Amino acid sequence: MYSKRYGKTTVRAWLTRELECSHPLVMLLVGLLCLIGGILVRSGVGSPYGVILELGIGDLIPPAWWMAFLWSVSFFTVGCAAGFVLGYRSSGREGERYKGILLFVLLYAGELLWYPTLFLWRRVFISVLLSILLLCLSVWVSSCFSRVTRLSGVILVLHDVWLIYLLLLNVAVLFHA
Repeated sequence: MYSKRYGKTTVRAWLTRELECSHPLVMLLVGLLCLIGGILVRSGVGSPYGVILELGIGDLIPPAWWMAFLWSVSFFTVGCAAGFVLGYRSSGREGERYKGILLFVLLYAGELLWYPTLFLWRRVFISVLLSILLLCLSVWVSSCFSRVTRLSGVILVLHDVWLIYLLLLNVAVLFHA
């Protein structure tokens, strides 16, 4: 009512319209697949405690369980944003959609590669470079996704903030090591 009467859209109406244009099942499925991929990489690499102690960076990072939780939430939400774009029905911006999905695949592969780069192979400088690349890719994906649907763009902006934090953490580890 408010949106029709005054020409403005409420947040609730906007979210309802966005969710009606997508398939929530696709969104959840892609989010879960991304989360499973992240968990498999983390369990394959193992615990980061050895590297944290070896590099002497225990005082620079939050507890490992908190980082693992945030990392898992990051994978799930980014996957949900990609699934939201994949399942979006009424767009007319198919070029942006497919370009965004292709860039998302590169972003996801890079994020899966970052963890073993730092914690398995102990290549701190390469992990900093990879973090910079991931941040640039994520901003590009956010731009493409927001042209298709604003909701996925907003989700990825939150992910960009997470990647900025990881980049700062990587730089701190680089100068501390």
